[in-house]
Amino acid sequence: MQPLRGGVNHFVIIPHLMKRARHKAILHLVRTGEIYSQDDLMRGLEARKIEVSQSTLSRDIQELRLAKAGGVYTVGDTEPAQTSEDDVLRIIREFLLEIVTAENLVILKTGPGNASALSRAVDDAMWPEVVGSIAGDDTIFVAAHSAAEARKLEQRLRKILE
Repeated sequence: MQPLRGGVNHFVIIPHLMKRARHKAILHLVRTGEIYSQDDLMRGLEARKIEVSQSTLSRDIQELRLAKAGGVYTVGDTEPAQTSEDDVLRIIREFLLEIVTAENLVILKTGPGNASALSRAVDDAMWPEVVGSIAGDDTIFVAAHSAAEARKLEQRLRKILE
């Protein structure tokens, strides 16, 4: 990464987006593996390069309403509201106009004012390729884990548009 003026790299951390990404990762870990303890969950997050304190993780578990069943964490019945799969597909078909892949980024173009809704739908879909997204007015940058994952996401989106 090239430093900005003055030789200093600048990063903007937006807490609510970090929390959303962390919650998404926690739900994915609980749904796809057997998480027996907070330590297991912490290790899973660390493997995804997500740093979190034990107290924050405890709050996340409460907010996500995770429960233990048979000794493993499960997603409770009162999971936070998410966009349904049918809604995700409808939003993609309605708003997505163009897809461009650049390395591990997938850039999505919409009509003016529609990027936020599409970005939310992509995040709510919880597809394994997607790390997260950021939206402007008519453009969305979707970060994938790798260039190969970005191409996989592009194919997934193109198939939905067929």
